[in-house]
Amino acid sequence: MSISISQPKYSFREITEEDASISKLAADLKLIKHPNGGYFNETDRANKKVSIDKDQVRNESTLIHFLMTCESPIGKFHTNIQSRTIHILQKGRGVYILIHPNGEIETFRVGFDIANGERTQWIVEPGTYKACYIIPEGDAEDSNKDCLWVSEVVVPGFDFQDMKFPTLSDLTSLVGEKTALSIDWLI
Repeated sequence: MSISISQPKYSFREITEEDASISKLAADLKLIKHPNGGYFNETDRANKKVSIDKDQVRNESTLIHFLMTCESPIGKFHTNIQSRTIHILQKGRGVYILIHPNGEIETFRVGFDIANGERTQWIVEPGTYKACYIIPEGDAEDSNKDCLWVSEVVVPGFDFQDMKFPTLSDLTSLVGEKTALSIDWLI
């Protein structure tokens, strides 16, 4: 199911301070700011090592909590060059935008309304750019209680050197200038 991409309106509607229950969740999970938006905490890093190539060894897998709130409602485009990421929804709703290496754009909603096509699990393959943003629960207006909490399993384990943030030029070469300019707020 492909959906339209629209920028969250939280800051435009002056909803910029998250509800106390969301702040408590972030504190309980010991989350810190993520470089591409939202908050995260690495909760597991496998001790077992795997060879990526002849010169590089990484942990077999890593696991994180990732949370977006009305204070940080957008996860900017990035890719893991060599790692596959398995996502498991814990709470909330959102939109994910994937740009595959061949330039194909895939958009989908994540949430618990399975009957209407929302996903609770999804996989992003290496080299695929992903971005995301939160959307309100149900048909409600944007609220300071809105959030998107996802667990991510990265195989082989996450390494910041494996993460790449695209430039507008990178996106333009993948999807064309018109499309790149329409989603540049996700860079």
